[in-house]
Amino acid sequence: MPDTSIPSTLPQLLDGYRKAVTDGNTNRMNELVRLTYYSTVIEGSSLTFAQTRNLIRNGQPILDKPLTDQGRIIDHHQALEQILSMASQREPLNRNALQEVAATLMAQSGGLIYSLLSSFDTRQGDLRIDSAMVGRRIVVAAHKLPAAIDELLKGINTRIHQLHTPRQVYDLSFETHFQLLTLHPFGAGNGPMARLLMNYVQHYHQLPLSQVYVGSRAAYLSSLESSWSQKTTVPIVDFMHSQLLRLLAEGLARSADEQDLD
Repeated sequence: MPDTSIPSTLPQLLDGYRKAVTDGNTNRMNELVRLTYYSTVIEGSSLTFAQTRNLIRNGQPILDKPLTDQGRIIDHHQALEQILSMASQREPLNRNALQEVAATLMAQSGGLIYSLLSSFDTRQGDLRIDSAMVGRRIVVAAHKLPAAIDELLKGINTRIHQLHTPRQVYDLSFETHFQLLTLHPFGAGNGPMARLLMNYVQHYHQLPLSQVYVGSRAAYLSSLESSWSQKTTVPIVDFMHSQLLRLLAEGLARSADEQDLD
């Protein structure tokens, strides 16, 4: 029989999830660790959740894991704090700020990328300067990127004040995530940057921050491909909502289990 103790609608889940979270400081740290772990492991990090948590909390290197992976985790955690601080202070998005976050994200794992005519540095948050192809997909030409990013961020800054329901906030965050990935503005780190921008929109309205589960990576990539091929955000938005509902339901289930132990 289905478990009827866990609510099923988004407003009910959010209400229950908020009530279950009682220790703000502890939950905040756990949330940042959780987001950093899932976002980096999707990109290939070899650290476990426990190792990721210990590295962030204690800052001590893990001897049997690649330093590149560990640097990527530290950088992602700092970039996450950076963009969430912007959201907390309701700072509007702009291209310079986005590139500053990108520079933080790639500080230890980035570097120079050379093209036929020049080079750019992902450690500085530079926009890509060549290639209009990502795999088999044509993306915005490099010379059009500044204007395209400005348009995207202007749209977010406008729409973020017009949202009235959690569903609308999450829809905008998931669409924003997809749109940045579609532009593919950086030489590296576009996936994590898209998820950081998604979390900015969510945190701007003080909603729980969503993620992509490790075991859902293939479905995540498939949903992205479906949205690109069908020229609609519906597949990726629906997928991201399913990940969000799972996150909220699991948080409520853990809270219920802890209460049973009291």
